[in-house]
Amino acid sequence: MYLQHLQGVRSLCAAWVLCGRFLPDEHAGIWNVGLQRASCGVDIFIVLSGFVSQWNAPHEVREACSFYLRRAVRLLPAFWLAMAWSLVLKPEAPSPRCVVLLQWSKEEAMNCPNGATATVAMLLPCWLIYPWMSSPLCKLGAKQSFVAAVVCWFLVAGLATADDRHAWLQLDGLVSTTVGFGLGVAAARVAQEAFPDGAETDPLAAKSISWIWGALADLVAATAAVLVAFVRDSSRQIKTEARTDSESFPLRCISLFAALYFLFSSAGRRGQGVVQAVLSHTSLASLGKYTLYVYLFQEPLFRSIDLVVPLQHSAEGFVFFVLLLWLIAGLYAEHVELWLLQLLGLR
Repeated sequence: MYLQHLQGVRSLCAAWVLCGRFLPDEHAGIWNVGLQRASCGVDIFIVLSGFVSQWNAPHEVREACSFYLRRAVRLLPAFWLAMAWSLVLKPEAPSPRCVVLLQWSKEEAMNCPNGATATVAMLLPCWLIYPWMSSPLCKLGAKQSFVAAVVCWFLVAGLATADDRHAWLQLDGLVSTTVGFGLGVAAARVAQEAFPDGAETDPLAAKSISWIWGALADLVAATAAVLVAFVRDSSRQIKTEARTDSESFPLRCISLFAALYFLFSSAGRRGQGVVQAVLSHTSLASLGKYTLYVYLFQEPLFRSIDLVVPLQHSAEGFVFFVLLLWLIAGLYAEHVELWLLQLLGLR
């Protein structure tokens, strides 16, 4: 089933990252604290990717092959186009690992011609492995898998917060991304199996259950907002979409709160919270369909505009950049991607 509010979440996360990376600090005003923590938006996007993957999980080998092909058609042409665009602006020989999205440490990913693809590169192993792991995972109970995912998340987040100089954290991006993705997968399993469709036949009971899950989802969303706005970090965030090792443990908890929000707002396919109603609005949710290309094209487009009109201290230039970026992403999705899918008989 299509959950429209998740597209709204995508839109907000993409806008959060764009503002955190490119909006001049002098124009951020009261939003400056949140913008300095734009990596939290990336954390939410990673958990959401796992949640959606489980929600639409293929259950047969043929479906898995179709999943791989559709994902490759969506990702690779746009990724290579964005890399070629970046190389035109800054000619340098890219690492072969950058060309095939195999940069699995965040430092290596950010040094590629298009550093904005770092999160996509970290998610690639999860996307490759998941279709083949979805069936074995079903043998483990939904609640047990969620508890296991939360325990793994606490271990990784705790180690990363306690010792950011530990050798294993050279792969912190890949490890934390995999754990966040798994957290989203486990949350989706609970939402699907613990609250199946048709569980409540009484309309009054169904409405009561809907109100409860909606209220829980709103509470989780409000708590996450408070964490981002008021919890102090151990140092000022760097304006990049890559995680900083100095993030405090409460800010790392955004991933956990995101998983809980997706669980409660999607429980029984009938959560009806205030936040969900806002996120489900057509004007917001419709932009979520283009966020993959927003992530891929953000850096080369910004560099291109900045060559003509400096954007470093221009609020008007930033607004123009965001509007143009979403327009280009939408045109690519609705014309180029659609044409490729039709060409290969995938649509």
